[in-house]
Formats: sequence, C-alpha cells, structure tokens
Amino acid sequence: MSDLHAYLTDLKLTTPDELSLAFVGQLQAAHIAKYSFNSLAVLLGEEVSLDLTNVYEKIVLHGLGGYCFEHNKLAFELLKSLGYSVRLVMARVLNGQEVDRPRTHRVTLVNIDGKRYLLDVGFGADCPIAPLLLQSDLEQKIGHDNYRIVLRDGEYDLQIQRSDNFYTLYRFDLAEYTDADCMMGNFFSSKYPKAVFVNNLVASIKDVNQTSGIRNHVFFTRQHGIEQENLIDSAPALHSLLAEVFHVHVEMVIAEHLFDRFIAPNLAELSSPNTAQQS
Repeated sequence: MSDLHAYLTDLKLTTPDELSLAFVGQLQAAHIAKYSFNSLAVLLGEEVSLDLTNVYEKIVLHGLGGYCFEHNKLAFELLKSLGYSVRLVMARVLNGQEVDRPRTHRVTLVNIDGKRYLLDVGFGADCPIAPLLLQSDLEQKIGHDNYRIVLRDGEYDLQIQRSDNFYTLYRFDLAEYTDADCMMGNFFSSKYPKAVFVNNLVASIKDVNQTSGIRNHVFFTRQHGIEQENLIDSAPALHSLLAEVFHVHVEMVIAEHLFDRFIAPNLAELSSPNTAQQS
C-alpha cells in the first residue's frame, strides 16, 4: 500500500469514482478533524522535513500532526495522484494586521469543472473545513464560520467574520510557486528566532461541531461562535490534553519541558502583583 493510499484509508475514505468537489470536501473535513495542527516539532528543535514519506510517517503513521507545509503537502499530493488539477499557492499570514510579512503559508487551489477552489488543511483553529470558491466578495458559510475571499490589487484576502466585521487571515496571489518556495518558508517558520512557531505553543483540531485549541497557557474551545477558555495549570494537564483532545502522544518529559518553557512563565506573569494591579 502506498503512503498516499494509506493516508486515504486512515481517513476512512476510498478512491473516488469521479473527480468531484464533494470528495475534496470530505478529504478536507476528515483531515482537519483527525490530524492536529501544532508547533511541537519546531519547539522541540526537530527538523521539519517536507519529504513526502517523512510527512506521511509523522502525521498519519505516528499521529504527531504538524503545520501548513506538512498538512497541505499531504493533501496536495493525494489530490494530484488522483488526477485533480491542483496548484501550489503561497500566502502571507496577516491575522488582521496590515504589515509586511513573508510568504510562510502553503495552500492549494483546486480546479473542478472550470471553477477554482481554495483548499486549506493547515491553518489551525481558523482553517475552513470545506473548500472555498475563489470568487471575490462572496460570503461562504462553512460549519459555524463565515468566510469570504476579497480580490484587491491582484491579490486575494481570505477573511473570516468576527462579530460584525471581517478579519483578514492571509493574503495570496496566483504567481507560480514550487517546493523550493516551501523550503524557504519552512526554514523561516521553524528557524527564524522571531517566528511565531518558534516562540509559541499552539495546537488545534476542528470539526463541524467544535474547535479546540492551545495558545501557550490557554486551552480553548469554540462552539457556535462562543469561545471558552481554561488555564493549563500543570504538565500532566498538558500531557492529557495533547493525548485526549489533539491525539498527540508524547512522553511526560516532553510535556514537562513544554510546560516549563511556554506555559509556566505566562502563568507566573498572570499571578504577579503588577499584573494583578493592572487588571
């Protein structure tokens, strides 16, 4: 059995009889619900390999999850092997800020019946769980989230609705990109001292009913647009969350290391007298 066939089987999907949008949607939803998005490998100083076999072994075989360059490569290569017309796209992650950012997010465009769709299985808690039609200003309800894609000056903004306003998640264009561009983005995201994933413990998993995530010392769940937060108060609590919610099984010593480095300092800051006075 090939790695890609095993990936499909692990998601409890079968090879489609025809190249349909429905199958792409099934793949996207099943992937995001099963495999966690997380920054663990980066925080542990591991090399993030983009070799397809290594990506398959890490995400599918060992259940360790990963980030966009890994998740979206796996989905891209599967669809390509099935005969779908797919295109690699690189985006700038903005998260509501109009700042100059490098292209550090990999996504996929899929062409089906003459229409282009945005496919993303690697953007964490705000990732759409179904393909989005590449049509400007069209609001698209996906699960409990409302998205739209806006075309401005030759670039597309993927936006998500927050209360009454739309918030830009990332910006992309239709230039030609290759795996070499992913190698550069991956190196920046995993090695640059100020990169988000180098400095923050993040994890998420999402299905049609609920989004669950970790932002350093905070564990959150989101349902119907309502978010609830709880502090992660110990290494055993982190260890349990990783295993039970995100399906990531690590040794306790790793959970202790992550807790001491990324959670304990935030908890200490919250309980400091200066923080208490400011609140």
